Amino acid sequence: MRTTAFAAISPRLNRQSDLNPANKWFRSQLWERSVLSLLTKVERLPPNLHNEIATRVGGYINVARTAQDDAALIRFIEAAAEERAKVVQRAKSAANPLWTAAALAEAWCVSRLGLSNGNLNRYSAMSLITAIEDFASKRDPVNSRD
Repeated sequence: MRTTAFAAISPRLNRQSDLNPANKWFRSQLWERSVLSLLTKVERLPPNLHNEIATRVGGYINVARTAQDDAALIRFIEAAAEERAKVVQRAKSAANPLWTAAALAEAWCVSRLGLSNGNLNRYSAMSLITAIEDFASKRDPVNSRD
């Protein structure tokens, strides 16, 4: 196949294009605000729920870290989304540890995938990955409060 000079010229970006850097930035900001809003709600929960959610998210992250490629990470995203969909029939709220843990695990995977394939702004993706990992590492031993 022969490349013509016309084909070598990069296409113009329109406002709706995924190639438009402004769209990527706005999408990243919206995603970041949504996830950080959920984390803020979870931080306000009672310590026992907070610990349960952090433990579940931490376990999921440890397993998802083994993903060697984007396809494996996508399977983790799908598994977390499926778990969240099952739980949503009962209750969709930050106070439901099963739903929240699945939502945060999915957010961590989506942020990591967005960082890997460039679909999210690097700063937003790293910010979310770090915030979720930090949350998951803040588990207090339940029995130490006696």
